[in-house]
Amino acid sequence: MNLQDIRQYIANIIDYDPSTNREYTQQIEDVINHHYRMLFAEKAFSFAQKEVKLEVHTDATRVASGNYVSVSKLTVVDSTSDLPAWIEGNIVEIEGTEYEVLYRDPSLLTRFYIDASFGSFTSKTIKFKQRFIRLPQDCVSLLQVGRRSYTISPTDVGRFIPLTRYEDEYYNLPLDEVNIPNYWIIQDSISMRTPTRPPTVSANTTTAGQGVRSVRVAQTYVKWDSDGQKYEMESGLSSFSEEIELSDTQQLRINVPVLASRIPFARRIYIYNANNPQEFKGVYEVDKVDVGGGGNVDIDFTQDSFEDGTFILDNERYSYFDGYSQRLRLYPRQNEDFELSVRYIYRPPRLQEDTDTPQLPQSHHLILAYACLMDVLNKHDNPTLAGIYRRKYERELVKMEQRFLTQKPRRFVKGFMKESGVDTVPMFTPLRRIP
Repeated sequence: MNLQDIRQYIANIIDYDPSTNREYTQQIEDVINHHYRMLFAEKAFSFAQKEVKLEVHTDATRVASGNYVSVSKLTVVDSTSDLPAWIEGNIVEIEGTEYEVLYRDPSLLTRFYIDASFGSFTSKTIKFKQRFIRLPQDCVSLLQVGRRSYTISPTDVGRFIPLTRYEDEYYNLPLDEVNIPNYWIIQDSISMRTPTRPPTVSANTTTAGQGVRSVRVAQTYVKWDSDGQKYEMESGLSSFSEEIELSDTQQLRINVPVLASRIPFARRIYIYNANNPQEFKGVYEVDKVDVGGGGNVDIDFTQDSFEDGTFILDNERYSYFDGYSQRLRLYPRQNEDFELSVRYIYRPPRLQEDTDTPQLPQSHHLILAYACLMDVLNKHDNPTLAGIYRRKYERELVKMEQRFLTQKPRRFVKGFMKESGVDTVPMFTPLRRIP
């Protein structure tokens, strides 16, 4: 079943077709997507798991000079050679003190910026450290971390052992120890702000043949922009601009203000199709602005590309990850570059187009309709029928657990951290179960 089929099933039950009302259709799809993503996050179903390879890097050294700029309140550091892209958001050690690399200059690959106010320095050896590894933004819960290889050897240890933050603190594991990693520890997650306003839009005259189009525009912030690579972060979507109608001889012009140099955000521009009827309903990226960039951006797209489907094939859809990312730390810190295998429960992309199909087994697609009907029928003051569909949902969930739940939905923890005083409790305390 695709999104339209699920919506039609709901319409048959409630005797009202939401497709006749665009606003109500959106409300129904919001409820479907809520339960869709909650289903993936609830338990470690086999279909809700994903394995990815993340590049991890050993420490890198450069000879560099720096100068503090009082206007921007940033220190600009210039290296004698090109800098790797992975340094953004990671740690640089300068004269024995650690700082976070705000960003690498996109137009000058030997330059980076840090938020620090010390004096200038010349020809100093600096060290970059990838202490924290950012997980993909669709990661809900981490399951396994390791270094997959064809053979097991002292340098290819396979599965890494998870440690709790309590154990990390209890043993005071050195942050700067470098060797072959054997353990991983979840660290503090990171988040980023969302733009509060959409960009300014207008129409610009161009050649005829564009077709008549109506669109609305929004933007996101992107931190450590890497053209969609796994270690970047993208914020939530701003509000949309007012609808703008473009004539056959007009193209879309967007004015993007220049951000202050201490704000390390690139920006991505998205459009929403406001034609009536709509050829597509998703939110798609049409351009981006690098860190430090701004000004007028002209966007070319035609009504023909809307109608023949090439627009949605040529442009990336917004993923609704909302500027949140988890991190882990390897112990000891890696002593060489390699690919880290990470398996996790992932957050599926939002269902937006009528033809979008849920990423769960086809025989269980109706569970999304049952879940949605629980809420919709309660809203319509029909708790009796809502209870029927709740029971249908629960029975379907039991079937899915029997088929696709490969591990028990619980975990065991040991030890505890006292709030104050001396911790006299031995490390190996009894296990207790967390439901």
